[in-house]
Amino acid sequence: MNRDNIGKTDDTSHMDEDEVLRIMKMRIIESYRWKLDIIEPISRELGISEEELEEILIKRLDMASLEALHPRYESSKHYCIKEKLHADLRLCWLSDVMNILSEEETEKIKNKIAAEILNGKSYQKALEDGRKDLLEYLMR
Repeated sequence: MNRDNIGKTDDTSHMDEDEVLRIMKMRIIESYRWKLDIIEPISRELGISEEELEEILIKRLDMASLEALHPRYESSKHYCIKEKLHADLRLCWLSDVMNILSEEETEKIKNKIAAEILNGKSYQKALEDGRKDLLEYLMR
């Protein structure tokens, strides 16, 4: 090794490390489950290409965050569906504002519908059926 290079960083080795890190991140992102569960639906939701979303994830997340994202995504599905149902069924008004439904009743309704969706029922069909069930419940 040349004594003049001692203590100096080599820019090419830094680029190599970055490239290796990028390749490792892409291996995670390009896996089948990632594509199906995260990349495709979120890029559609954001109205961007899958490649653009991949670049965002690579740029903004470190390796540990990327590795933990899919399990967090899976465990958050139920919660996110319930939040969407809360808004779409106007439970914020019926429960939070008017107090026609208790918090427990609201949770029971959302959990039932969310379970149907997670078991394969389309969101739209589950929402329609949920509205009917909610109305019947309120009319009792």
